[in-house]
Amino acid sequence: MKKSSLLVAVALTSVGFSSPLLAEAYFGGKLGLGLIDDACSASGPCDDDAFGYGVYGGYHFTERWGLELGFDSIGEFESSHSYNGTTKYVDSRLTALSLAPRYTFSATDTIDVFLKAGAAYMDYSNANDTVFTAGLGSELALNESLALRLEYQYFDDIDDSYIYDLSSHFISIGLTYTFGSASKATSIEEEEEVEVVQEPEKQMAEPMEEKPMEPVAVKQEQSKSHQNLFKNNGSELAPESHAELDSIAAILVEHPQARVNIIGHTDSSGSAAYNQKISEDRANAVSDYLQDKGVKESQINASGEGESNPIATNKTAEGRSANRRVDIDIPNFEY
Repeated sequence: MKKSSLLVAVALTSVGFSSPLLAEAYFGGKLGLGLIDDACSASGPCDDDAFGYGVYGGYHFTERWGLELGFDSIGEFESSHSYNGTTKYVDSRLTALSLAPRYTFSATDTIDVFLKAGAAYMDYSNANDTVFTAGLGSELALNESLALRLEYQYFDDIDDSYIYDLSSHFISIGLTYTFGSASKATSIEEEEEVEVVQEPEKQMAEPMEEKPMEPVAVKQEQSKSHQNLFKNNGSELAPESHAELDSIAAILVEHPQARVNIIGHTDSSGSAAYNQKISEDRANAVSDYLQDKGVKESQINASGEGESNPIATNKTAEGRSANRRVDIDIPNFEY
């Protein structure tokens, strides 16, 4: 006796990327207030705060790690320092050229927080030194390319023949432009939606005479909403996804003639190459889980389509959430 099988279409909305920053490259400018410590180690003119500005650019190698290059004109200061019984007065602009690795994590759907630490070449009048620098900041996504940046950066002590222990601080507000992707309006944690459509067979009475029976399907729809099917910014399945995948695995184990197609998708955040890879990684994560539950590898076809097949607009957070998904389809089979 022939019966139609189950047609399962599951959309697993995965966790987004970005950031403010799932992009390859970015640049920006900033304005702020510069401060220096120990400007007046000797008596004399002293001005230890001033208006400053800066520019910066960087590259994100992964969703969290990047490298940033910056030039800061921290301000024009007056300071006085003693050396061998003489006092030196300095009235000059303090500048810094810095290079630092950067680590980014998400605070909310539209705000990123970042930390960076590295080295800076400082120049102040005839004094120059290479010092340690560290920064803490956040970026608020304004649209798909622009983000507002608030940052504090510390520069360690300049130390030469005349100037000792002259550390500086720069508090700034700036604007960041990201190339080729949405900024952090793309959520790190979006709600995942799972829709399961099943077509169980409709029982038909057998006539007295033996006849082949035509499969008749009755469509049942079930929709569920799950969160965190994938852990943040990765392809590792979260425990909340296991129950849904267990039901799919049970069908495939019970019916080894069945096949399943698993296709990963992303929104347009990040580069096309990066999105292709993350879509494949997430499809493979679902495949690996099903195999761990006893599904044969020969039953599974897993692939990724990156950002190439959206089902909604990428201009809104809701649309991007819908596009970040893994489609699972079990074509009809006979049993």
